[in-house]
Amino acid sequence: MLALARSVASVAYKDVLGKTIDKGQRGTVTGLAASWSAVVVIGFALVLITLSDARFAVVAGALGLAAGAWVLAGVIFAGLAEDAGAQDGGANGWQAAIANLRYLREDPQLARFITARGLLTATALAPPWLVVLASADGGAALEGLGALVLAAALAALVSGYVWGRLADRSSRRVLIWTGISGAAGMALTLLFWALGLAGTLWAMPLALFAIMIAHQGVRLGRSTYLVDMVGEDRRAVYTAIANTVIGVILLASGVFGAIAGLFGAAVTLGLFAVMALGGAWVAYGLKELGEA
Repeated sequence: MLALARSVASVAYKDVLGKTIDKGQRGTVTGLAASWSAVVVIGFALVLITLSDARFAVVAGALGLAAGAWVLAGVIFAGLAEDAGAQDGGANGWQAAIANLRYLREDPQLARFITARGLLTATALAPPWLVVLASADGGAALEGLGALVLAAALAALVSGYVWGRLADRSSRRVLIWTGISGAAGMALTLLFWALGLAGTLWAMPLALFAIMIAHQGVRLGRSTYLVDMVGEDRRAVYTAIANTVIGVILLASGVFGAIAGLFGAAVTLGLFAVMALGGAWVAYGLKELGEA
């Protein structure tokens, strides 16, 4: 249900973003939101670290606050005014992703964008495997998890606004550089593991910090590029298509668990690094949209 809600919110958010914020400012707005939200997550991470003995209360409380945040977001969005007729065709949104898959054939840039985005999901899929490597070396305590969450939140705080500004200049180049930097972060993870440092309190959070900086760039780059590449008439449809295809890719990502079972988590992270580099290479062939 949460994943379904996120998917619908993604379509609605990008559609509203394109209608209410001018090109050249969309990445900045999204990046600023990412940085502010990171402040909240930093608070949660500090709670995880300091109250590691009260696991149930911490997790239950966090889920309750998150639920309240969803409701508050809905209330705020309900107050946004759209031009008359801006919602035309919205009732067909559920069928749009399937009925309009022909755009993948008719629009090579859309197909290339989705391919790049699919490969760059490596930055989102990799973090759990850092936990696996840390656990194997005895770093599985909740305070260790708190350090990982803190590292991810700090990455969002320091990089969200910067990536957003860069995305307004060239979201294509943001996707290229985040693919490269994501692969570098995964290589750093493997280096720490090879040196026997995976179970320390600082090594995996540092590696995760690098990966999550890249992931923030992926999120802002892909969002800005998709909103900028198409007009209002197709923006929601293209978003629905992209989310559907990426959803299928994520469903298929269970194969990485099988790979880890056969060859180990380190090999899986190596594959993610290759995927990230592949995403950067595919993004290199995207059309440069330019500034407003």
